[in-house]
Amino acid sequence: MSKPLICYNLSYYSKTLKFIAPCLVFIVWHFMIYSQTPIPIWGQYHLTALTMFVLSNWIGTSLINCENRIQQYITRLHSKNETTYHLSKIIAVLLLMIPFYAIMIFHPIVFGFFVRSLSFTEVLAVITIHFLFSLMGVSVSVFFNADFHNKKSILPLQVLVMLIMVVPLAMIFEDNVFIRYAVKLLPPLNFFGERLHELDSGVFVMNGNFFVFVLYSLGYSTALITIYVLLIKKINNH
Repeated sequence: MSKPLICYNLSYYSKTLKFIAPCLVFIVWHFMIYSQTPIPIWGQYHLTALTMFVLSNWIGTSLINCENRIQQYITRLHSKNETTYHLSKIIAVLLLMIPFYAIMIFHPIVFGFFVRSLSFTEVLAVITIHFLFSLMGVSVSVFFNADFHNKKSILPLQVLVMLIMVVPLAMIFEDNVFIRYAVKLLPPLNFFGERLHELDSGVFVMNGNFFVFVLYSLGYSTALITIYVLLIKKINNH
């Protein structure tokens, strides 16, 4: 992957100032959820992981769409590889997310906000889950590329998609067979929520199911990104 291209994406995005809004929302939200202590581990880390999913989707959409068509064309020519161009944007978003989930994860640990301390294995699991939530958020955000929507407003659609993915529909509509099976096509956010819940009961283990869903999440995100790159290259080559 081209390091200069990733640095260019980060630099260009920072000049647009589009990062200010998500940063302000993050700061306000962060202080709101840690306004009272002690805090149950699952409740907070499930909430912060979902926050990473939504935030990475928001930042991903704004970074992917920050260049105008002329600048996109010039950058693609300089990159000499369109796949590299698109993947560099995704990597740039993931790099931008590191400070956010580092603060979300380690701030309450360092200042002792939780009802108990976490083991090294639990911290490792929480880091893994927050990274995967960020990756899944980015892999969904790429489909809000303006090239797919003829520059029409996609905010209502984006909000609707986020609600569908974040809200545990299978629990709300547990009697609806169609919805129960349909949600299996969505990112596995609720499974990891259940794993975080185990942190409060003191029975968390990195068992086979955990690793299977880690691999499933990586595969899910990779599949979405692959589909996106194939589609966007087809659009740009026409």
